[in-house]
Amino acid sequence: MTFLPLRRIAPRHAAQYAAASAALCLCAAVALAFLLPLAAALLPAIRTPDTGAADSGGTMAILKTVRYTLAEALASTALAAAAGLAAAFFVARRQFPGRKLLASFASVPLCIPPLIMALGYISAFGMAGYLNKALQHIFSLQEAPLTFLYSFWGIVIVQGFYNFPLVMMTVADTWAQLGSDQADSARILGASERRIFLTVTLPQLLPAIISACIPVFLYCFFSFMIVLLFGATGGTTLEVAIYHAGRSTLHFRTAAQLALVETACAFCVLLAYASAEKKAARAKGLSFCGTEPRKRIQAAEAVPTLGCLLLLGLFFLLPLISIALSSCRIAVWRRLLAMRGFFPALRNTMCTALLTASICTITGFSYAAFLRLRDPSGEHPLLKTIPLAPMAVSSVVMGIGMTALVRRGNVASLVLAQAALTWPFAFRQMYTPLSKIPQDTLDAARMLSPRRLDCVFSVLLPYGRSGILSAAGFCFAVSAGDASLPLVLAIPRFDTLSLFVYRLAGSYRVDEACAAGLLLGILCMAVFNVSNRLKERRLR
Repeated sequence: MTFLPLRRIAPRHAAQYAAASAALCLCAAVALAFLLPLAAALLPAIRTPDTGAADSGGTMAILKTVRYTLAEALASTALAAAAGLAAAFFVARRQFPGRKLLASFASVPLCIPPLIMALGYISAFGMAGYLNKALQHIFSLQEAPLTFLYSFWGIVIVQGFYNFPLVMMTVADTWAQLGSDQADSARILGASERRIFLTVTLPQLLPAIISACIPVFLYCFFSFMIVLLFGATGGTTLEVAIYHAGRSTLHFRTAAQLALVETACAFCVLLAYASAEKKAARAKGLSFCGTEPRKRIQAAEAVPTLGCLLLLGLFFLLPLISIALSSCRIAVWRRLLAMRGFFPALRNTMCTALLTASICTITGFSYAAFLRLRDPSGEHPLLKTIPLAPMAVSSVVMGIGMTALVRRGNVASLVLAQAALTWPFAFRQMYTPLSKIPQDTLDAARMLSPRRLDCVFSVLLPYGRSGILSAAGFCFAVSAGDASLPLVLAIPRFDTLSLFVYRLAGSYRVDEACAAGLLLGILCMAVFNVSNRLKERRLR
């Protein structure tokens, strides 16, 4: 009996195989951490309810919750679209002293958690907020005149103005590339500026507007912490209803039914998002020759411009400034630093965010590299649909499912759950640079080496390094700012900084909550900005 001689594997190839095997195991763990909790959260919906526990749901109650959630998400998205479209016009078409500051708002929703913005609104517009105190002092009022915050429209205002930079960023990029030929032709034919905007400019911007509004709708649809803090009487959202049914009243069948409805609605929205992105990509592929230069603000635009900037300053800048004002006193920081749970929460945040960012980055790059090599021409749309699936599942649903599996939350379940929901964002940031690699380069790499891993490590990894840095910073900020999963998992004797902030706000210690929130915001912004600067340096 003869044996074929074993070929010696070079150390470099052995290291590549080891790294690839570890990445595949990590991807499998993330996939299981998504599928198993999702199944555990949804399966009780088709089971017979326990005879010992009354079902708190019912079709009418679920429909009422769905209507309220859709109304809140649609109203918030409409407000974000209106504010974002107006801001995009000034960023893309007008030159004025505050344009760069307005454009810089685009990074706020990406690196500042929504919990921090909610704290800013409490500090600015709450019953004991700065604005109410000022109005009471000026007009000698006994009660706070501004009470809109703890209502349906308060939630809409907070979410709309928090998310408007996402619309502004996407639409402004497209608006800045639009040519002036069609608009000039319409002016020659006698069309007014209003008619030109409605019939020429708006149809050209519509794919970008839809592409920006659908993610904003999902963020508002899945909103949890803002609704929990400003819970309006007379209605609740699906997220809050799922949390109360699964954690407070322990009606797991009702929680599963609500989770099934929420996930189905979100998945339908994501399919529309995929279609809108294709149309937006085709629009970006057009050649816009002779783009119109930025002009100074005209006299007729002075009043609308001032009104728009005042609204943005009042409902976007003022809450952020209020956080700094509430935490600028030394006594506040002394009380915060003296709390026993502060430094453990800070340490836990750093550890979990770093672990989550690392897992998301490895998983996202692995799938991006697989998709680039396996489907370079996009012939298999199902492969591109897979990263959309986690975006249709909320943190509360994932937390309820993970709790059903592990019974008692732990750090590993928290990190895996966050990674299972966040890795698609890392994938999207890394697939873009990989998709720009010329196919001839990949074909040449395959001819020079029969090992596919050589192509991954020698071509894809160097090309995608800038996207890896950006993705890692973004996933770190998302994980550090997430208070929903830590709250739902309820890990014993474990707090993250975001959950610590929520507990302080819930106990009406707003100043200390603002100080801890300011620290959390600075931490997220610092990591996000450092990763982006490293990315830009590598692109040079």
